Amino acid sequence: MNLVSVARTQSLASTRSQGLALVLVALPIVCFTVLLLAYVVDVPWMDDVDTFLNFIVDYIDAGSVSQKFDLLIRPNNEHRILIAKLITVVMYKLTGTVNFRWLIFAAYVFLLGTLYLFYRVFKTINLSLLAFAPVPFLLLQPQYHLTSTWAITALQHQVVVFMAFATMYLLAGVGRNRFVAATGVQLLASFSMSNGLFGWVAGAVVLALQRHWGRLGIWLTLGAATIMFYFHDFQNPQGNESSFTFFLKHPHLVFLGFFTFTGALFDFISTTDIVWRSVLPTLAGFVLIPTMLWLLWRMNEPLLRRYANTYIATDRTSASLWKRRYFFTGCYAFLMVNAVIVAFFRPRFGYSVMLISNYMLYPAVLVVLLYINVLSERRNERSVNRWIRVGLAVSIVVWGLSYVMRLPKIAFRKQQLLTNAFNQKHNNVGLGATVGTPFAELVNRAMTETVKRGIYHYPDAFYTPYEQQLSDAKAKSDGKLDVAINGQATDYSYIVNTVEGTTPVLVRPAALIVQSKQHTYLFASEVPYDLATFWSMGAGSTIKAEVINATLYPNTYQVGVLIPSPDGQPVRFSNRRITITQETK
Repeated sequence: MNLVSVARTQSLASTRSQGLALVLVALPIVCFTVLLLAYVVDVPWMDDVDTFLNFIVDYIDAGSVSQKFDLLIRPNNEHRILIAKLITVVMYKLTGTVNFRWLIFAAYVFLLGTLYLFYRVFKTINLSLLAFAPVPFLLLQPQYHLTSTWAITALQHQVVVFMAFATMYLLAGVGRNRFVAATGVQLLASFSMSNGLFGWVAGAVVLALQRHWGRLGIWLTLGAATIMFYFHDFQNPQGNESSFTFFLKHPHLVFLGFFTFTGALFDFISTTDIVWRSVLPTLAGFVLIPTMLWLLWRMNEPLLRRYANTYIATDRTSASLWKRRYFFTGCYAFLMVNAVIVAFFRPRFGYSVMLISNYMLYPAVLVVLLYINVLSERRNERSVNRWIRVGLAVSIVVWGLSYVMRLPKIAFRKQQLLTNAFNQKHNNVGLGATVGTPFAELVNRAMTETVKRGIYHYPDAFYTPYEQQLSDAKAKSDGKLDVAINGQATDYSYIVNTVEGTTPVLVRPAALIVQSKQHTYLFASEVPYDLATFWSMGAGSTIKAEVINATLYPNTYQVGVLIPSPDGQPVRFSNRRITITQETK
């Protein structure tokens, strides 16, 4: 046998395997980056306005360092968001503006940081890069799009997950410097979102397992002081006291909610009724949680049996294993405290909250941890190879289905944000507020002031070439357009759709117009973003939109359509009208 030839063949196979691994690892990173570039827009939504724009105006106008510091750590609703505010200040200092698109990309850096932490842990297992490929597929997918494409949630959840896991990574190692660094990171995590406080619990678990009693005492003292300071000036309890009443009435929903939440990565039928939708995630939770408990027992049973610290190992491989075990244990503790809190406090808003996109980053990182953890505790090469194949298959299915099911929603939300920006710009209401409320006044004041100072600029959109025409248009029927209207003046909304055949073939996006003598509003058409229409690359031949009544001033409005077109007639009106009264539900 030609040994040189054999060596060359093996080297070629290894090179091809490495190339495939690089492609598989890079693919979800590239796709997720492209998704953000394509669908993230510079439009604030709801809490974004107060958190970023109102904050930066107050920060600029603050007369002293102490006032600026107070603004940085002051709570917004039930969270302090120090990192988000610091990023906003830095952005303003560098550019003179606040851009929500770039705030979201700043948060994306933290998400990539979490991926890097997972890689650092994986690297110590000494496996081929191909074994790491399921991790980016599981982590970088659009299931949690309301976290990854919304500034306020992105700069809370993605930041706190990275910081909590970074804290566990630092505590898992040895040395005083790592403990000091972990304490600093945990302090920042604590003031970046309320669930960052759970890191004190998780860190205490790691330090107790390591039997670092002195450090544990310091950690618990700092943690208690931080928690007391965090809540000392909260004025709005957010109605959480009613969660106890809900639990006493519906304990089974809280119990099931825990498993639904932890298995939410497998929410594959999100368009169905919540009862059927929650079946698969709940079953997945019943599998994932026992698996996690088994791994926790396997990892920590030697420590619980012995009085000596088994972390002190005689070889490098054993030391790396125990570092990983401490890291996994701390991360699981953080995620489980978070899951218990969500399951206890959130079902009162409706069981669908267990599967809301804002929270779905946490089930994703739980599955990633379990996958790497099993690799870390591997027994033999055959079982590892089988686990890697299962991991690749499951992760690619989850990744693919998440894009198929969620991308149309993300694309539609982009158009919703843009039309809401038009409504805010021209009617002083549109970014999540309702007419006549204190929040609407706050939003209007913040938007007016930041636009005046040049801090914020409304983005261009599909309607920009027709914006002047929309403002100047006089609602007059062209005699051809016809619409069907479902709803009443006192309902939450009107559902309006054009009658088939009365509009030309549509290009997407398009919008519904409602116009009175004083106001013109746009509402994004849903039709191009229906699941089937979106993926068939069609645009449909009708316009359908939901008109939220509480965002319109009381009046009678004529209904029309905006169909972007360089030729023909982009702005058209029907002879149908809707009426908005003060008595909206």
